[in-house]
Amino acid sequence: MIGKILGKISIYLQAVLVFLIVAFPIYTLVLTSLQYERDIRTRQINFLPSYITLEHYKTVLEPGHIVPVMEAIINSFLVSIGAAALVICIAVPAAYGLSRNRLPGGKNILYALSSVYVIPVALFMIPLFVMFVGAGLNDTRFGLIILYTAFLTPFIIWVLKAFVEATPEEVEQAAKLDGCNHVQLFTRIYLPVMRPGISAAFLYAFVLSWVEFFTPLIFTAEVRILTVALGLYRGTIDIQIGQLAAAAVLAMLPVVLLTILFSRRITRVMTGAETK
Repeated sequence: MIGKILGKISIYLQAVLVFLIVAFPIYTLVLTSLQYERDIRTRQINFLPSYITLEHYKTVLEPGHIVPVMEAIINSFLVSIGAAALVICIAVPAAYGLSRNRLPGGKNILYALSSVYVIPVALFMIPLFVMFVGAGLNDTRFGLIILYTAFLTPFIIWVLKAFVEATPEEVEQAAKLDGCNHVQLFTRIYLPVMRPGISAAFLYAFVLSWVEFFTPLIFTAEVRILTVALGLYRGTIDIQIGQLAAAAVLAMLPVVLLTILFSRRITRVMTGAETK
């Protein structure tokens, strides 16, 4: 009895510790964005400031600021949504087709997809840059969407393939006996099973596209295509700490809201509730 109680206490303490580790940097960032610059630059640690201000948010949202926050957020949102949607559109049918040897040479295709991540991404940058310049895709949102899609799709295919193969083969055989073709199998049997995985994969692709720094650094140069990651990096050069913190908080909000929106499905995926 005592052992069970101590075990529960230990679990709760670990959960609280993990929460504090995750929440402390976010709290510090928000707190910094709400403080006056003179208070930020003092060496005293103040977790409950006497005065707060929204001046930093007002400043970074003004037109002509060194970091065009709203423009960067819009660019990143459009690119991330576009890349995540395109990844899902490609990965969902590919995962179904490559599962259970439906396609000739499916295993070889899967091995080839896995080998993409063995080679460092940096090795692809020079030939890709030459190709994109020749095609006129550099300094465009569409070019970034294509790049993110190419980098993320192999992994998402592997993730969704696991959901397809989690469905018992007996269910598929029974559906075939009832006269279902491959399209009906996909839409009526497998797609409902894959929906939670699709939600998690969409969020994963969105977040990785949102925080990507190296790719837009290479393939974009114009301010009008500036993404959030590049904008925050640009802000570290010549900007006040409070303004940089405010810009970071604003850049974080879309990801937080999207995570909250998909949180229930992600939880069910992690606990395996959707594949049983």
